[in-house]
Amino acid sequence: MATISSPGVGSGLDINGLVGALMAAERLPLGVMKTRKEGLDTDLSAYGRLKGAISDFQSAMSGLSATDKFSVNAASSSNDSIFTVTASSTAVSGSYSIDFSDNGTHQLAQVHKLTSQDFADTSSSIAATGTLRIDLGGNSFDVLIDAGSDSLDGIKNAINSAADNTGVTATVITVDSGSRLLLSSDKTGAANSVTLSDVSGNVAATLGMSTVTAAQDAVFMLDGNQVTSASNTVTGAIEGVTIELNALGAAGTTETLSVSRDTGAVQENVQTFVDAYNDLRGMIGYLSKGDLQGDNTLISIQSQMRNILNMAPTGLGTSLQFLSEVGIKTSRSGDLELDSTLLNEKLAEDFNGVTELFANDNQGYAFRLEALAKEQLATEGIIDTREDGINARIGSIDTQIENFEYRMTLTEARYRAQFTALDGLLARLQSTSSFLSQQLGSLPGAASS
Repeated sequence: MATISSPGVGSGLDINGLVGALMAAERLPLGVMKTRKEGLDTDLSAYGRLKGAISDFQSAMSGLSATDKFSVNAASSSNDSIFTVTASSTAVSGSYSIDFSDNGTHQLAQVHKLTSQDFADTSSSIAATGTLRIDLGGNSFDVLIDAGSDSLDGIKNAINSAADNTGVTATVITVDSGSRLLLSSDKTGAANSVTLSDVSGNVAATLGMSTVTAAQDAVFMLDGNQVTSASNTVTGAIEGVTIELNALGAAGTTETLSVSRDTGAVQENVQTFVDAYNDLRGMIGYLSKGDLQGDNTLISIQSQMRNILNMAPTGLGTSLQFLSEVGIKTSRSGDLELDSTLLNEKLAEDFNGVTELFANDNQGYAFRLEALAKEQLATEGIIDTREDGINARIGSIDTQIENFEYRMTLTEARYRAQFTALDGLLARLQSTSSFLSQQLGSLPGAASS
């Protein structure tokens, strides 16, 4: 049976009030510890925001920190309905004549398609079993057709599920004249023709496959020279350029393929760099006035960035030395500003020089800034080390709080035990006092006195 306890009932002593007041005083150090932890949590959150800003800045550098990133080319077609074109960084600026007109010799690449003779339906037996061999461009695989699979559906499923299928897809179609098996190679090109033969039985003979669409290569003229391709996606004809053939043009027409430097993409990357730098600078300024005011790590990061921007690269193959020469200047507020007109002029005058200024290995501004960001974000880097230190201090405070709470439990129990004992003593003293008063009151002459 549970014991009902009412502290202080015996003597009227306010045990709960006394213990509560004493424990409130005992717990004052806990508030200090929790305040210290909240401050460390704030610092940790601030470093998280700083890391995010530095990471964004590092990403912005990726388009400028290596010389091959400046080899951005724009490719265009004079008629996208006939062909489209893309260019990689290895492409060279130039203009090319493309003749893909309907002159009887030019053609798109095609897959090989074959169809069977007509059958009553897709699920009935065609009365043909055995081992069917399907060859695709010299690579063959065998399919066993038995009494359970000798229908158009069964043959289709057997071909499509063959583990060693070399690239042939089977479908079943139903037309006015009946149902047919349709086979198609997965790749275009004359080399990817499909043939069927019977290793045993009579499946191929019964199907009676005939060509619907012949396997053929794409053929067109490039600057007066014939180009043959197994695919309508043509690579290798022009270094770094991919041509996608779409349709034959009108007979006697010739189109133009052009490749040029995409200075617009370079300018966009430079603007991204300027914006990211300003965002990072803004975050550093915000934190330096708030959660990380006076923080040595923040001051160090800010100082390292300024040093790079103020230190001209050496050993470049260009007379350019400072970002201001290509249109990047510092405003009165400290932010960077981009003069797009000046940048475009420098790209036209000395494209390779601008590339070197940003991306030269070890010396370019973007190269050094990206390297700095990578170093700052690295495991055991300046921020990671600082965060580890903060987490260690938070862990230490958590342990202190846990130990302190345990001691408070013991302290409260001790106070309650002491005051409970005092309550009992006072109750006994009060009882004794009452008894003595009663006894003295009963003595002769007590009433008169």
